[in-house]
Amino acid sequence: MNSIEAQHELEQVTGDLFDEVLMPIAERMRANGKAPFPLAPDVSQLSYYVRRRRSAMTHDDFRSGSCADAGELAVRLAALWDTLGRVELSQHAARFAELAETAKRLRAASVPAAQLSPYVYAMF
Repeated sequence: MNSIEAQHELEQVTGDLFDEVLMPIAERMRANGKAPFPLAPDVSQLSYYVRRRRSAMTHDDFRSGSCADAGELAVRLAALWDTLGRVELSQHAARFAELAETAKRLRAASVPAAQLSPYVYAMF
C-alpha cells in the first residue's frame, strides 16, 4: 500500500469516527447549553500556572505510560475520560483505540522496506 492510499483510508476511518461519535456528542452538548470544547479561558480560575512538586524526572518517569496494545489504550482512555467526567466519550474508548491501531497499521504498510535509494550516495 502506498502512502496516498494509506492516507485516504485513514482519513475515511477518522471521518467516520468524527461523524458517528464526536458530532452527535457535540450536538447533544450544545443542545444542553454546553460548549463541546472550551472557547475561552475559564474565568473562575485565577491562574492556569501550577507549581510543580518536583522539577527533575526520575528513572520511573521514563518507564511509565505506554500502552502495549489497543485494548490497554481503550482501558486507559476510558479511565481518563471517566475521571474528567466525559462518560459519553469513555463509552467509545474502544473505537478510538481501534482507530489508533488502524493508524499504526496503515503507517507501517505505507513505509517502504528499508532499501538504499539509487539516488543516495553513501560515503565510507
